[in-house]
This record gives sequence, structure tokens and C-alpha cells, in this order.
Amino acid sequence: MIIEELERIKSFGSNMESSVTLEDIADKERALGVTLPKALKELYLTFHLDDPAFSGKGNLIPFEELKIYKRICWTDIVITVLPFCRHERYGYGFEVSRYHKSNDTISNHDLEDPPMWGLYVSPETRKEEKHLKGHEVPCNPSNLSKWIVEWLAYQQILAQPSVIAVNRDKTEDYWKRLRELPLNAFYHIPLGQLSSVRTNFDVNFMEEPFRFLCGNIHYSRTAYFGGKTDQELELLMKQMGFKYVWIKSQDGHPIFNSAPPRPPQERELESIAPVLQFLCEFAGIEGRGAKEESVVRAEVRLGNPLPQPMAEFYRCLPSRFYHSYNMVRPLSGLRRTKDGKLNFLEENQAVYHWAAELNSPFLYRRANDGVSGWNTYGILDGFLAAEFLWALACDEELDLILWEFPDFEPAMRLEGGKLYPYLSPIAGITDKIAAGNTRTLYQAMKGQAVGLYDSEECTFWFVTKDESAQERLESLFAI
Repeated sequence: MIIEELERIKSFGSNMESSVTLEDIADKERALGVTLPKALKELYLTFHLDDPAFSGKGNLIPFEELKIYKRICWTDIVITVLPFCRHERYGYGFEVSRYHKSNDTISNHDLEDPPMWGLYVSPETRKEEKHLKGHEVPCNPSNLSKWIVEWLAYQQILAQPSVIAVNRDKTEDYWKRLRELPLNAFYHIPLGQLSSVRTNFDVNFMEEPFRFLCGNIHYSRTAYFGGKTDQELELLMKQMGFKYVWIKSQDGHPIFNSAPPRPPQERELESIAPVLQFLCEFAGIEGRGAKEESVVRAEVRLGNPLPQPMAEFYRCLPSRFYHSYNMVRPLSGLRRTKDGKLNFLEENQAVYHWAAELNSPFLYRRANDGVSGWNTYGILDGFLAAEFLWALACDEELDLILWEFPDFEPAMRLEGGKLYPYLSPIAGITDKIAAGNTRTLYQAMKGQAVGLYDSEECTFWFVTKDESAQERLESLFAI
């Protein structure tokens, strides 16, 4: 069914042989009382459990440990699922059957190529014990054969000796440039089905002049390229004109760390009201956010005062900016979770959530994957000041100009660097509130421009009021 695709994917990795036999499969089918789909059999007969392709987010469940789970769907339907891969407490598997409580009947999908589901295989709460996470796996519905090929090919990219990442949002004509390469697809969709079939992973490969893999998760802005050597990938990036960071390097290139930064040291929070007022005046808005009575009501409901920078953030940011980039939760929607967190912000692609904690200066971040917990990510004052600027800069009605400084290097900000003479703290404090955070705010050209440095992405942005201010900055730096 997909044996040719699996063999091709395997050829880009290790030659470890599977330890699963046809006898093992027959024994497992008798034990489960289910005939396993052909695609699943081919997966286990082709790949070894310890293959490096399964060392990332998506470990193959040992064949002998395969078992059936029952989960409730739509309150009156019980779905029987057999997961075969997992990451931490969460797993992916295919539907075996469904029981309809209303009429006491069992229905079965075609087990030749059944639909995929996601569920908690190691639940920790009663809700997780009962319910499926969702039927869109990981973001679009998919059948078993297609999902295995997409998922496994993507895993194989990250298992390559050399891996780089490209931010598609920051790469002009990314897809157009990619189509210029003689790429092949692991999974071919018939032309007649292109309009109705949606993919989760877009993974391609090239074999000449050298072998490499490239892949995209469609709900993520990051593309990954994996190859045998750093030199080959560097040559490819030069040819394509892509800006990139290293995820795995054999030649000692600095590795981009996408994990949360080291937990910051605790410190006293600073008032960010002067910074927010400066930004409001810069953007030409009055800065009338939540009314004082709304802040008080939220604090009474929560049983504690909000951290000072958070209260100032809500007082200054008009609600029309709550969805200009990331999604700010209104004061009326703030609730304490069981662990005491205030989940107040969601990333615009729903990849991350950010939270505060009453009586604490810390900011927390959590991946929106159903399994991750909160990690200490920064300090509230500096984060909220930068988030305030980001909300204004991304608003279409304000017509502010947001642009990335080309060929930026962190040393440019330091004494003796190209940017250093032209940057100064906003309200005299943005250098202080940057402590423990990944972003730093500056003003330039006597307040006619605002700078934002992101140490996590090693990127520097300028925000200007109009094109003339942008042109003056570009002239100043000889861009």
C-alpha cells in the first residue's frame, strides 16, 4: 500500500532492520480481535523501533505494547482507537470502530485505510480519560496511509545529520523559489482529489546534485531542510537566497534554541506606564483602554490585585487592538486556572499561550499541544511593554511601518556597533525592564522611530510613523 514510500523515506536515514515479523502481527491481531490495516503492518515491518526517525516528537509505540483505547465523542458515540505513535502523554492512532449509544449499534470504517484521531494515552484527569482531543490530526482530517507517510517523512527531516530552519513569513516568494527546485513528493495526491484533500505536512525530497529533504507543517511558519552535510545545505540556501538558522550542525555552527530561555532571576516589577504613554503618543492614539471599574471588578473576582504592569497594560491598550496580532484576553475573561495561572494571551497562530501569576513578577509560556506545561519565560513588565508595541505596529488602521533591519548582528546594538549611537531607552527604563526578557525596546531619531530587538530570533525591527521617517533611517544606516 505505502511500502515504496516507506522504503524511500528510510533510504534517507538508517538501515536498521525491523524486528517485527509476520508471526508477531498475526499474534497481535488475535490478541486485539482486529485485522490491522496494511499501512500499519508495512510501517512496523519496515522500520525498527529505535530508528533515529522516531527520536523527535512522535515516538513509535513498541509493537508488543499496541492496545485499544475507547473515548467518548459527541456524548453519545464511543470511538475505539488504536494509537501507534505518541509524544509524552499524547498519542495518534486510527479508528477501529464506533459504538452508537442511541441505537445500540456498532459501525466500522474501512480498515484498509481508516481515519486518524488524537487522544491522551496517559491521561492525568477524568476529562482526559474520557475524551478525544479532537478529530483533526494534527490540524486536518487524514487517513492512516497518508498520515504515516507525511508524519514519518517529516520526522526523517529532523533526524538528518544537518538541519536548518527557514521562517516562511520572512522569506519573500518562499513557495515560488521552492518550486524552482526539481523536488519530488513522498505522497502523491491524484489531480481529481487536490481540491478536497488537505495535507498536514508538506514534505519533499531531492536526490541530485545531492540528497536532502525539506518539509513544512502547514499550521506553522517554519520550514525545515535536512541533509547529510552542512556544506550542501549552505550551498542550497545561497542558491535560494533564504535566511536561515541552524537546528543541527556538524561543523560547529551556532544552534538556534527554540526552547524557552533560562528561567529569569526574580526581581521587582517596574511601572511601564511611562513607556506605554510614549508608545500611545508615538502611534497617535489616546491610549484609553479598560476603565478603572473594569480593572477593580477583575481584581475582586480574582481575589488579588493584578500585577502592576498588567493593570497598566489593560488601562492603556484600547480593546480594538486585542486582536491586531496576538489575541489578548479581555479583563472579563481572566480566570485563574487550577494551578493559579492567568492565561491572558494567545499567539496569533495558536502555537503558544502566555500567562501571569498573581503576586509574582514572572511570565509563563505553554505550547498549545495538549501535553506541555507552563515554563517560566520572562518578566511581565518588559514583555508587556514589547507586546504593547507589537499590537500597535500590526494594526492596519494606524498605518505604522514595521520593517526588519537587514543583515542584523547582535553586536550592532553594543558600544561601537552600527546601531548603538542612535538608540536610547524609552522613558529611561526599557533597558531595565529588558532584564529577564527576550525583547528590548528603544527609541531612535528623537522619538520618531521605535526599535525592537528580539534575542530569541536574533532580529531587530524598526517601527516608523511614515515612509519619510523610514527613508531617513535607511539613509542614516546606508541601507
